[in-house]
Amino acid sequence: MENASKALLIAGAILICILLIAIGMYIYNSAQGTIKTAAGQMGQQEKEMYNAKVSKYIGDSKKGSDVKLLIEEIISNNNQNVGESGKFISVHNGQKPASGTSGQNGVAAFNATATLDSACTNANVYENPQNGDNNQANIDDATKQMRAFAQKISSGKNYKVEEAMEDGIIYAVYISPL
Repeated sequence: MENASKALLIAGAILICILLIAIGMYIYNSAQGTIKTAAGQMGQQEKEMYNAKVSKYIGDSKKGSDVKLLIEEIISNNNQNVGESGKFISVHNGQKPASGTSGQNGVAAFNATATLDSACTNANVYENPQNGDNNQANIDDATKQMRAFAQKISSGKNYKVEEAMEDGIIYAVYISPL
């Protein structure tokens, strides 16, 4: 009789462990839906409105004054979306990398801008999936670098402005002189 009661206790303990594991998996799976980025949760109309602020500046021959306005628009947008994952737009010096490559593709537009690229990458979850975080400190650093970059843009020259998109939203722009 003693062996039977021990077997029932062991069986009960195993069932409780299985139940706890199942509950843990259920909680984990349901949490995944809320962990998705804000961009993934945006509807198509919201994405179009989000992109509209930047897309009007995209093109092969944009005046320097328009490029400066673009950078200020991006800075404003980034400051409005502090802490919202997937809602940071990077500014990069040079041509857009070819699909499937990393880093800058083509000639650098101005003097070295590693600090601009680094600051933007630190705040952009699309460019830095493991550590990208658009917290206030990262956005302040990126804003400082974007404004310094904007000062190097000549209002009298023309520039090529390209965008990079993911999940239907613009997450980066690439600026290069013509």
